[in-house]
Amino acid sequence: MQKVSTENGATQVVKIRQSDNVRKAYTFSESKRLWQEAQQLIPGGSQGTRSPMYPDFPNYFSRAKGCRMWDVDGNEFIDLLCSIGPIILGYAYDRVDNAVKTVIDNSFQSSGNHPVQLELSKLLIELIPCAERVRFLKTGTEATMAAARLARHITGRTNIAHCGYHGWTDMWRRGYGVDNSCGVHKGTWEPILPFNGTAESLEELFKKTTEKFAAVFLCPVDTKPFTKENYQNIVDVAHKHGALVIFDEIKSGFRTALGGAQELLGVTPDITTLSKGLGNGYPIAAVVGKAEYMEGMTKTPTIGTFSVEALSITAALATLKELKEKNVVEHLWRVGQRLIDGLNQICRDYNMDGPVAFADPVPSIFRFTWDPKMGNNCTHPAHNYFFGECIRYGLFFSNWHVGFVNYSHSNKDIDEALDICDFVMAKTKRKF
Repeated sequence: MQKVSTENGATQVVKIRQSDNVRKAYTFSESKRLWQEAQQLIPGGSQGTRSPMYPDFPNYFSRAKGCRMWDVDGNEFIDLLCSIGPIILGYAYDRVDNAVKTVIDNSFQSSGNHPVQLELSKLLIELIPCAERVRFLKTGTEATMAAARLARHITGRTNIAHCGYHGWTDMWRRGYGVDNSCGVHKGTWEPILPFNGTAESLEELFKKTTEKFAAVFLCPVDTKPFTKENYQNIVDVAHKHGALVIFDEIKSGFRTALGGAQELLGVTPDITTLSKGLGNGYPIAAVVGKAEYMEGMTKTPTIGTFSVEALSITAALATLKELKEKNVVEHLWRVGQRLIDGLNQICRDYNMDGPVAFADPVPSIFRFTWDPKMGNNCTHPAHNYFFGECIRYGLFFSNWHVGFVNYSHSNKDIDEALDICDFVMAKTKRKF
């Protein structure tokens, strides 16, 4: 197959010969056994949001390091999902884990605050353009809930306009086919109104809605077009109507740029939510924003018992220091683009006119789909077959979520992943 590699800034097409060795598909007998047992212990059999997507699937993993994971059957995988985004440096990353170990020895949960909160707050204020104050939480969903409550408190309004996914809580379920029979009262999501990601559609929403809006939520992974002009126009429209602008940078934070999409685009929101890559896998989230707004949190308590635990805050501090010192974002973009270029070259090699790989919105966050308009909801049979076979041959690749690369992915790892994709694409071409 042919792959596009970048060396010293030049684009070069290199012929890579696929191994003559016959690949052997993995088996998952122990994973299947544990999955059957889980049906009697856990609702749906999984603590995650998804049941197995295929008959042959590694449901349980025993360890992970760098960009690789090993399941309970001993199978090794290159991971292009990165735990759905949090793993930005790599699994079991030494600098992060070693920092956490020092905190464990001195107790990490107490009845008071730990000084590391101040260190991380200072660094976030330095890095994130809109940040003047910081509130730590545990999950992205908590962060978006807290930001929404804060906006409602500040403005005295109820309605919220949004574009993208912002978590699993009741208020964000509008548009996901959820009704009262699923335990979600419509009163929680009726004031949450979607728009299609442009200033024009936002203006139209404001004009046709009687009640005024407290805030506009934007998820940079979902809000298109991803341009300075579009985002600035959205901010301007929101402010014209007295609404705050909240960037949900749960996915895009630290991957688009060290200061997030707002730094890359040069468009500053009022408030930002962060999580995922912030802690390299440790459970932490943050709401950051302008001081005049963030001080409102003293009137709308948004703190939990575990918000003060120092393990995750220490992990986040070590993660951000590494991101800053090692120029990680540049590496993520480079290996991500190598993967995207390679996937598209494979499609051309096999004359596949359906599938396409693309940055979403930057190379460190990518999609590969048979139907770009459908994205994660693609139903093309070849789409699901391809991803299922990639998993059976050692590439953990998702058919339902954007993919991610991390700092531990080397050019060699990406080329190995592409070699698996090439092998599987040949099978897909023969079948479809």
